Amino acid sequence: MRHHHESENKNKESNRIVFGIFLIVFGCLLVLKNMDFIPYYMEAVLFSWPALLFGLGALFYVGKKDKTTGFVLMAVGGIFLLPLLFNWGFHWRGLFWPVILIVVGVFIIRRRNENMPNHQKGTDNKLDYIDELNVFGGGEKMINTKDFKGGKITCLFGGTELNLTHADLAEGTNVIDIFAMFGGCVLIIPSDWDVRVEVSAVLGGVADKRIPTTNYIVEPKKELVIKGFVALGGCEIKSYK
Repeated sequence: MRHHHESENKNKESNRIVFGIFLIVFGCLLVLKNMDFIPYYMEAVLFSWPALLFGLGALFYVGKKDKTTGFVLMAVGGIFLLPLLFNWGFHWRGLFWPVILIVVGVFIIRRRNENMPNHQKGTDNKLDYIDELNVFGGGEKMINTKDFKGGKITCLFGGTELNLTHADLAEGTNVIDIFAMFGGCVLIIPSDWDVRVEVSAVLGGVADKRIPTTNYIVEPKKELVIKGFVALGGCEIKSYK
């Protein structure tokens, strides 16, 4: 369990560093603005919401192991920065939702074979490896496999509930990769599993409601890592129905 807590501490420290750097940079820009060092035409660019998204994305991309959050934020922010930088007269606000859908589509395709065990690629295994895609809908699934290896969960304007109460982990590190936008997921996980949560949230939330108990022994060779990205949605992790 020591490496588990050390990893969680490193992730929290990384988040603090990213947030601290963001505050320092933003504060410096405000000082320069108030001292009239920034040209007026640049203020509309530097203090716009696309610049905010792009700056946060750049910090997440450089400062975190999981590049998903940074990639999405930079893509969305960068696209909407273009008309501000080049003073295009085209009305880009009407492209907000199309751009969001395009970015999400590219990201889903990019995730297609990520984190999938080599022996599972191109095959349909029962429930050892899950690949959930919920768009404008949702559902519940009970997993009973005794050799669970993780998988991917993608929720867009929808949600899913995955119940692992009667499942067992495979040996080694198993990963569930979550992507939720305008939607969410619920994971019900046995309380005796060694679980590490590395989910990034932007305008969303991640709630770890697992109830710790004292009468169980965690198997040292089995670990579940829950990682991914949540935007305008949520992810709830608990150990009860």
